[in-house]
Amino acid sequence: MSSLAILAHLRFLGLMMIGAYALINAILALLSPVTAGWPIWASTLLAVPPMVMGMVHLVLPIARRHLARPDGKQA
Repeated sequence: MSSLAILAHLRFLGLMMIGAYALINAILALLSPVTAGWPIWASTLLAVPPMVMGMVHLVLPIARRHLARPDGKQA
């Protein structure tokens, strides 16, 4: 794998981690009034469906669009 491909891959991973972190924190903040006092497994069970949907339909498409190459192909 070329060094440019490795750098592109690392940049994509970094953007995905930032997006996942922001999304998880937003979901947990929105759910915290409802899940106060719940066991961790129960609050996680409630947070996972919107988290997965947000990653698939929000974070991943934004990351792919942001990192598209100038010729229109995906990195």
